[in-house]
Amino acid sequence: MGLSAALQLRQVLPQVNVTIIADRFGAETTSDGAAGLWEPYKLDETPADKINVWGQETYEYLQDLYFSEHASGAGVTKVAAYQLWSEPHEDPSWKEVVPHFRHLPAKELNPFEAAGGCHYALGWCFTTIICEQRLYLPWLLDRVLRSGVTLQHRSVESIQELRSFDLVVNCTGIGAVRLFGDTEMYPVRGHVIRVRAPWIKSNYFMDESNYIIPQTDTVVLGGTAQRGDTDLTPREEDRQHIWQGCLRMMPSLAQAKPEREWVGLRPGRKSVRLEYEEIELEGGDVLRVVHNYGHGGGGVTLSWGCAREAVLLVEEALAR
Repeated sequence: MGLSAALQLRQVLPQVNVTIIADRFGAETTSDGAAGLWEPYKLDETPADKINVWGQETYEYLQDLYFSEHASGAGVTKVAAYQLWSEPHEDPSWKEVVPHFRHLPAKELNPFEAAGGCHYALGWCFTTIICEQRLYLPWLLDRVLRSGVTLQHRSVESIQELRSFDLVVNCTGIGAVRLFGDTEMYPVRGHVIRVRAPWIKSNYFMDESNYIIPQTDTVVLGGTAQRGDTDLTPREEDRQHIWQGCLRMMPSLAQAKPEREWVGLRPGRKSVRLEYEEIELEGGDVLRVVHNYGHGGGGVTLSWGCAREAVLLVEEALAR
């Protein structure tokens, strides 16, 4: 979120000096461990129309990357995604955003049922994009630095430290609890396993529980979504949940070679917060803030679209 906003600020407002302040970059961040799949996920009560606007803008941006000379360096690929439901389920509100959305006929559901020995009430397929974060983040940071953005690698202990800036774009995620007193934020624990399974070329999802997402050199198996849980240690019960669920969809994973496990915390919130606020600081100064955080598991999916709206809010604030 922060890198996307910084780059777009430089592109839209080249006369403005932009500084990124962060205590973590790259492999130290939750984003680095994410599979990077485009699909709205764990967004609670964020309005569907907002999700569709932000999601479509991000999809189009990633699709442009895929058809550019940057696709390999940015880790962007297009793949088919198969969603399986054990109970009847409504179509997603974002189905018009992605290409080739369709329901799976019985002849396409049958192989999944035979493989896992279970019945699926419904399935659908669509074309989506993977933006592999361990590749994309360094690529995006390079673009940000080339645009003239300054980096400060440090922690911010209080918003009082930010009074020297004309305006702040707040992309602190879970950090908004401490810095801005946002009690609506909560962590959503995610546990994934990466394996070597080069024959897996598509995405597979079962209900809202398990998923299989191919990467450049590994396949990501997941997952968990444990609200309020901050434990970053992999657990055996989660490991078994992931393995058994993914094997039901794709039994060949029994031959996959495990590579590593990872646990991270999604920045959950009742609804994405994307708005302008003026905060009175000690001494009477006013800090102008554009908030852009609380994206749950949809950070990759909404990043470019949310950054675009954040920049519009910055333009409006600076014009006052």
